[in-house]
Amino acid sequence: MSNSNPNETKLEQQRSDSAKAALKGQTEDNHTENTEAAADRIADNVEQAKKDK
Repeated sequence: MSNSNPNETKLEQQRSDSAKAALKGQTEDNHTENTEAAADRIADNVEQAKKDK
């Protein structure tokens, strides 16, 4: 099932590239948020350990 209109193929490729970029951005944002949340938990644990001594 080939597409006879090359302009439609080009548009589909641009949409695909755009979707990939959006997903990559979301993934990187989620990674940053998770990393920061983990760092906060570690800092809280360190503070709690100091209080417990």
